[in-house]
Amino acid sequence: MFEEMVVEKVRKEAERIAEEQGLEIFDIQYRRESRGWVLRIIIDNPVGYVSVRDCELFSRELEKFLDREDFIAHSYTLEVSSPGLDRPLRGPKDYVRFVGKLAKIVTKDGKTFIGRIESFSDGTITVSDEKGLHEIDIEDVKRANLEIEF
Repeated sequence: MFEEMVVEKVRKEAERIAEEQGLEIFDIQYRRESRGWVLRIIIDNPVGYVSVRDCELFSRELEKFLDREDFIAHSYTLEVSSPGLDRPLRGPKDYVRFVGKLAKIVTKDGKTFIGRIESFSDGTITVSDEKGLHEIDIEDVKRANLEIEF
């Protein structure tokens, strides 16, 4: 319950800061881990990738708010990061954004597709691999993420 309150209070300010900096909030978590409480904010850049500088600037602004409001009762670690190179794909916007990128898509019936996102249209993801084109209904996706390319 307390964790949810912290996340909601932080989310409002985090979204404001992100918008000012041309970023988006990908995820916010507040939980107890082995080393203590962690407030984890994952930011995204809708037109590119998140840099270390993006994380630094965002963190500084959010720290000002957290210090000023001081609503978290105990000590915690603030972590600001990007979704990563193997980021999860969440919804239509991501499939459109990452057309041409290598992805792994696992469907609810257990099938796994690793291939390039060719397109997204009308709720259907088209992926190409060595076997050809595959059309996957977004409603059938259990989980999906980008694959790291070397």
